[in-house]
Amino acid sequence: MRADLHRFWRRLCLSMECNHGCGMMISDDHPVSSFMDQFFVNSKHKRMTVSQTLKDLFETHPQIWKDKSLRQLALGMLTRFGTNMILDANYNLGWPLCIAQCIVVLEQYNGTDDIDLAMNERVVRTKWRSVCNMRDCLKFYRKRVSCKCPKTMHLWSRKKIPKTGICWNCHKEKERVALSVCSRCMITPYCSRGCQVADWTNHKKSCDDYVRAQNNE
Repeated sequence: MRADLHRFWRRLCLSMECNHGCGMMISDDHPVSSFMDQFFVNSKHKRMTVSQTLKDLFETHPQIWKDKSLRQLALGMLTRFGTNMILDANYNLGWPLCIAQCIVVLEQYNGTDDIDLAMNERVVRTKWRSVCNMRDCLKFYRKRVSCKCPKTMHLWSRKKIPKTGICWNCHKEKERVALSVCSRCMITPYCSRGCQVADWTNHKKSCDDYVRAQNNE
């Protein structure tokens, strides 16, 4: 399984002639290569959530998180993979969205914080919330590559796809203007007061975690 996933992400990273300004490919024995392998094993084989995957990688690959140069290299590989996948019509949005969430945490992590605090920062959760469809995803990767590969698709999506978000209670996709966020954590979106009240039992703990992380910013 690990070998198959290793070939999978390396093939997708090389699926276009353009490297999108994300640097050269890494060798199989490079620590970032091991980081990428474990990311895909956790996400696909172990079916971990992004948060669970990142916590596991924080423990198993501490050098990537602590070393800024390795972190930047990991960001380059993830960005290259995500960009190639979203430009390939044979794949759905699952992987690019998952990769985008990982990228956001790696971008914001300062090398010292607890991983839970890093993932619960307002900027991280807000960016996670704001990337939920093709339009958002194309914008996300377009802003992170130096080439123009995603530009045409992103411009097309801006004309065809409205800005949307997901209500955390009913899980329905709504236009973003119809959503409001929890007034306490200023992160979790709802489409109505009724949905917010109905979800409070589930949201309370994460709301506390978000507020705690914001107080440590």
